[in-house]
Amino acid sequence: MEEKKTNKDIEFTDIPEGTSQDIYVNLKEKLESVEKFPGVYNFKFIITGGLDKIQDLRNILPNDEFIEQLSKTGKYVSITVKKPVQNADEVIAVYKQAGSIKGIMIL
Repeated sequence: MEEKKTNKDIEFTDIPEGTSQDIYVNLKEKLESVEKFPGVYNFKFIITGGLDKIQDLRNILPNDEFIEQLSKTGKYVSITVKKPVQNADEVIAVYKQAGSIKGIMIL
């Protein structure tokens, strides 16, 4: 008999690459188990390869609060975006859009 996991914390590896529906179903289940909706969700990103990528992200999230932190070496920028969302589907939609930006890592 398979043991059930009781800890459903979202890990970095849970954020999907590509568009596989199975991966997004898994992410949705995890989001719904640890987040309260509606509410403000903190999206976290690491951007490398130029500050123009920040503008690409701002185009996806134009009216949301951005908190930017340049790394000590200046090689990347970590960004937290605070966005009001109604449900896990809205979170996943943002991740899908942001995932199309080259040079962005989704946390």
